[in-house]
Amino acid sequence: MSKEKTVLIANRYKPRDRSDRGGMGEVVFCDDLHLQRQVVLKHLQAGVGAQRLLDEQKALSKVRSKHVVQLYDIVNISVGGVQQPAIVLEFIDGETLNVGSFSADANYLKVIWQISCGLTDIHSHGIIHRDIKPGNIKIDGEGVVKILDFGLSRNSANAETMSIIGTPLFMAHELWGNNKITFDSSVDVYAFGVTCLALLTNEVPLSLLSRPPSQPSRKALSALFAGVHSEITDILHQCLAADSNDRPAMRAIQALLAKHLLKDRHRATVVLNGSANTLDCKNRRISLNATVGSLTIEYDGLDFKVIQVAGAVYINNTSVAVRTVVPGCCVFTFGNDGARKFVTFDVSNPEVMP
Repeated sequence: MSKEKTVLIANRYKPRDRSDRGGMGEVVFCDDLHLQRQVVLKHLQAGVGAQRLLDEQKALSKVRSKHVVQLYDIVNISVGGVQQPAIVLEFIDGETLNVGSFSADANYLKVIWQISCGLTDIHSHGIIHRDIKPGNIKIDGEGVVKILDFGLSRNSANAETMSIIGTPLFMAHELWGNNKITFDSSVDVYAFGVTCLALLTNEVPLSLLSRPPSQPSRKALSALFAGVHSEITDILHQCLAADSNDRPAMRAIQALLAKHLLKDRHRATVVLNGSANTLDCKNRRISLNATVGSLTIEYDGLDFKVIQVAGAVYINNTSVAVRTVVPGCCVFTFGNDGARKFVTFDVSNPEVMP
């Protein structure tokens, strides 16, 4: 007797002998026979509102990011004889991030930078993920981090809820209200801060376990982030602020982490009187003398800073002072009125790689 023929889904997806079930949904691993690739088909369990899957569809259909799981297709399947929608997602051959599995090193910074990239892309499309945590993040075989599970996501224009929902440790202060709760993308920033901490240790400050949580002290966080640059600890501490207005934007976090990952790899070109000079880790200091004013800039591996200035010197028409951080692309002006001289300053932008 011949074996029973496998029934294809949407005349295209062949189920494998593997599936996983979560709190609200079930995923079935399939082969896409058209494009010869493995995919994940996700549908909701009986009794779970269809709005959950609809929210995930809407979110994923907007976002195109290297660090966000991709939506490939929407199909109908039969579950218990009832037709219901299912989404077909990118299959990520990798490991879910685990609590306490990282050390404060360059690899850790690359991982949290990639998470920040994914969240920056998500927020740029007006989407709030609302369930950022290690269990919803994977890292594939090539070291690329992917954010998953948009079942609780909301559009920024419709970000409110009548119930407390989410993963308690990662829920921001404002999500613990008793009545209608309004929120914005800063709830993801808070969850990102807790995730960064959770990847290093499972011993979180008690203030984060209270309901609602309160911001731990900077000193307490310093001990847990031992080995992380103080500038990074500062911004992660801001992520945990009880007031959402005090939390930084994900784009600012992304930029700061990138700066540290690129330590000693920046290069600036300084042009005075038609002569170009390079400022980098091999040539860390340059002095510019334009007769009507002088300036010395030093590269400390992270920033280009003014360490000496004399006379009338301006950056993009703003007066220069010692300790000023020079922006990536600008013009220095030496002197006033007809005696002015100009210097261009341009920093290359090397790419941070996973």
